[in-house]
Amino acid sequence: MSELLGAAAAGQIRDRFAQSSSPEEAIRDIQRDYGLNMLPGMEAIYMLLDLSGCKRAEVHSACLEALNRAVVARIQSPEFGEEEFIQVFQRSLSYIAISELQPIPMALLEKFASYLDQDTLEALKQNLDVFEQCPVNVKQRIWKQDESFFQEQILQMLNMYHYDDDLQEAAMNLRPDSYQDVLSTRRLHPIVNKLMEIINGDPKLYSMVLNTIHIVFQSSPFPSLCSIRVDLLMNYHEKDNAAVLKTDKCHRLIWSLDTCVRTQNMDGAIIEKIKECFDDVKNGTPLYTDYAMVLMDPIISNFLSACIMKWLRISVDDDVPEDLEQLIKYSAKLLNLAEQAPMAARTQQKIPKIDKNLTDCWSSLCAIMLMENNNKGSVKPSDTEILRVMLSKSEIARKVFVQYCIDRTFEGDIMSLQRLLPFILETLPVSNDTNAAHVFIYESFIHTFIGILNKKWLVECVMDDKWKTAVFNGFLIHIVRWSAIAHKEVVVLLTKCFAGPKLQRLLDEKIGLIAEWVDRVCQEGYKDEKVKHTRFINFKEYVV
Repeated sequence: MSELLGAAAAGQIRDRFAQSSSPEEAIRDIQRDYGLNMLPGMEAIYMLLDLSGCKRAEVHSACLEALNRAVVARIQSPEFGEEEFIQVFQRSLSYIAISELQPIPMALLEKFASYLDQDTLEALKQNLDVFEQCPVNVKQRIWKQDESFFQEQILQMLNMYHYDDDLQEAAMNLRPDSYQDVLSTRRLHPIVNKLMEIINGDPKLYSMVLNTIHIVFQSSPFPSLCSIRVDLLMNYHEKDNAAVLKTDKCHRLIWSLDTCVRTQNMDGAIIEKIKECFDDVKNGTPLYTDYAMVLMDPIISNFLSACIMKWLRISVDDDVPEDLEQLIKYSAKLLNLAEQAPMAARTQQKIPKIDKNLTDCWSSLCAIMLMENNNKGSVKPSDTEILRVMLSKSEIARKVFVQYCIDRTFEGDIMSLQRLLPFILETLPVSNDTNAAHVFIYESFIHTFIGILNKKWLVECVMDDKWKTAVFNGFLIHIVRWSAIAHKEVVVLLTKCFAGPKLQRLLDEKIGLIAEWVDRVCQEGYKDEKVKHTRFINFKEYVV
């Protein structure tokens, strides 16, 4: 019998029992042949342990743990060298799939990773459960030799990251209470931490992770890929890992944009630093596309669109800063890169210049702002048409417009919302629209809009006729027919009406109206049993 543990040992033990005249004789023979005879007095010790209530299995486990610790300590000692490794490694390797005995072969693997031959490395890949427990330095050797095997593992993590409901919700929030909290949640996410552990500060593995993200992004240009790409870099920036930072040519751009998001500030000086990142970087090159992908990160693109909205609102005042127009133009240019990132990654073509008609869009939007600030007049038909056309075709226009709608929602300007919300309904993407960004920004607006209503204006939505007309009858009951996400958000909003006794007392006289709304939403809302399966795409389908 060559092995005492595992499947092979079980077969040999059965043979011993089958060939022996009695089980007792077989046990005595095995104990004699392999030095397992009990020490003198052991039976008395077992009796004492039994009386104390200590199970024999617990005793054996404790002994095994003590032996593991002692052997691992011996392996880790300076005296344990190559000669000893050669003597014990192959014997211990046969037990590597047995969790109770893994510490010994794993300690050998970690200390002598450079001594492992190719056959051993290939064998470790065959059992993913065993591979997962291997030391990082051993995994790194295997990953660097077999990039396809490495990509399979990274793809699984990208899928898990993309499917995370909390991250999806954070990405859809156009106006979070705390940007710092959002960034911290993202950068401490278990998948990001796992990738950091895999890379372990190795520039080559960092590049391999980015390469995998880029490959996936070509066919599945989801914002989550942009987020995880940004967060990995910023984590290494916080660690001040010069080797990784030198590898990533997007470091300065990401760092500059991250500073803007954290401080919620962007001015001419910061924009000049961002412009420097683009010096000598040609449109149509992989680096230019990588820059565009960075800008597509939701928290960055939302910040840029919020800045443009803030500056447009300032521009209708009398005292306008001299550089305001340039700030708006350059931020819109950055958003244009973000909008075109999927195309550039897919086709490797140059990113087209920004739509010149955006200037007319800004003028029309400013005309509406000016009219609302003065509380007089009405929207000109020409301004209405320009906005409608641009919202239908321009992602930049949509991003900035919904930021204005969010501003007015926060301010409780119901008259303004009555004018603005119909533009959303009139420019919803049709059911067969393949522009995922169009769908994402409007679903993000609905998520944020309903979140604000729930926090600040829920009572008004039920009790005030103007709010009822503009928000529910004029918008929400229509939006639920468009999207399963919108349908769900409105249902959640209505359930908040029953969330507590204080609110219920306030709304008690309108309980019949709320029940009527619930019925209408459930009957008329978008229904698709496959929504959970069609909303996301398995990234593994897109990597050869």
